[in-house]
Amino acid sequence: MGLFDSPTHLLIILVVLVVLFGSTKLPKAAKSMGEAMRIFKKESAKLHEEDSPTAEVQASAPQQVAAPQPQVAPQQVAPQQASQDQMLALQEQMDALQKQMAAQPTVTQPAPATPTAPETQHTSQP
Repeated sequence: MGLFDSPTHLLIILVVLVVLFGSTKLPKAAKSMGEAMRIFKKESAKLHEEDSPTAEVQASAPQQVAAPQPQVAPQQVAPQQASQDQMLALQEQMDALQKQMAAQPTVTQPAPATPTAPETQHTSQP
């Protein structure tokens, strides 16, 4: 059995609402809800109107003749080969630098000593 099946349930809910909110606030609340619904309907109608011209443009777009797609030219392949050559050259430079770093004698520097201050107690003197 549902909450709103019987008219007595609806009557009890109505009485509770009147007691909680008062008889003056309920009409104002209903009026503001109605205004909000009207504004919502107007805005949603505007959205549908804005969508319909774009749909017409999209529908007319396939009717236009598309330009032929250019074939992949060897000139486009050349930049890819050039970038691969650059990557190989950079990798060789990195390897050469790593070999130089490995060949250099490593000098270990001692960690800087942090001076330690003697612990003193701070007492407040009158």
